[in-house]
Amino acid sequence: GRSSCLADGHKWGYVPSVAAGWRVYDESFMESTKNWLSNLKLRASWGLSGNAAVDPYSTLTTISDNEVYYNLGESNVAGKVPSTMGNKDLTWEKTSSYDIGLDFGFFNNRISGTVDYYISHTKDLLYYKSVPASSVYPSVLANIGETKGQGLEVALNTLIVKSKDFSWDVSWSYSTSKDEVTKLAEGIERNINGVTGQIVGEPVLIYYDYEANGCWNVGEYDAYKTAWAQRHPSETIGYLSAYGVPGTIKLIDRNDDGKLDDNDKRIYQRSPKHLFGMNNTFTYKDFSLSVLLYARLGGYISYDMNSQLNYETANWGNLDYWTLNNTDAKFPRPGAASTIYSTYGTSLKYEKSDYLKIKDITLTYNIPAKVVNKVGIQRFKVFGLLKN
Repeated sequence: GRSSCLADGHKWGYVPSVAAGWRVYDESFMESTKNWLSNLKLRASWGLSGNAAVDPYSTLTTISDNEVYYNLGESNVAGKVPSTMGNKDLTWEKTSSYDIGLDFGFFNNRISGTVDYYISHTKDLLYYKSVPASSVYPSVLANIGETKGQGLEVALNTLIVKSKDFSWDVSWSYSTSKDEVTKLAEGIERNINGVTGQIVGEPVLIYYDYEANGCWNVGEYDAYKTAWAQRHPSETIGYLSAYGVPGTIKLIDRNDDGKLDDNDKRIYQRSPKHLFGMNNTFTYKDFSLSVLLYARLGGYISYDMNSQLNYETANWGNLDYWTLNNTDAKFPRPGAASTIYSTYGTSLKYEKSDYLKIKDITLTYNIPAKVVNKVGIQRFKVFGLLKN
């Protein structure tokens, strides 16, 4: 393949693949199973895929549209400041995948499905890499490392009822996966930009941030400092000056060293551990009703609604914020010390993303052919769709 977005000398990528299958069902030794078995096939494949999904001109150094003015002598001269750093070595992200699969069917395919297990290895992962603080650029798009992953996918189709005018079939799906960063460029152990990035040995998609533990109550921080001083008699506590004010965020100091830094942050995995789907299709004569249920288990989302913590929006957002009468609240009081919220406020955003919902409902009516054929139409249907 070719991508015009990558650097010169790296625009072309080679992505071969190979696959093989064995229809066990067709073998002579399977004759005795034909009265209940409808299909049985084993599959195996290997392929190399490429990802070059980067914005155009990402390999070029750019400057900002905004003008800045410099005073040179008695004159103000307009200038520009750098915006993004180019990378002439940017190349394809490549993933090598192995897959083993099974196709099956029973009772004239009234029950059928597939099972797939895969293993993948990715090299030259495309992501933004942190640069030294002395640089005028905050980050640069680069090939930053390697990852590995594995997963299981199952699909099952079941025809529950089949009669002259009515049928009900259900399509089931399940998938689970696990991945991790195995290597980062230049031998570093972590590449963090803000609250996202990569850490060797951890999942590929993460948030890396502090963990909130409710809010400080009246007198609670003084008691905490006294107990901490007893545990560390020769040390000095080093939190921000506004930390511990009643109604402000209380954070977990994981190593109990009296200060909050990267050693106190935790990993919030963004990807779900399990995905479930169940699509019911009911058909009665010319009517059809489809209902899709979908479930996600595991993982976290960053929920911006949790940042509505000023006087104008806290009530509107119906947030559980701290007051003297609500001391077990999750969120700090509106208008609490801004230095604490600006430094640690993102720790309030993370919510578990488990849910079960009805995702789609579709009702369809196929107008009989004897009606639409009269006006020269072969097939015509009307449908309504609800999406969640």
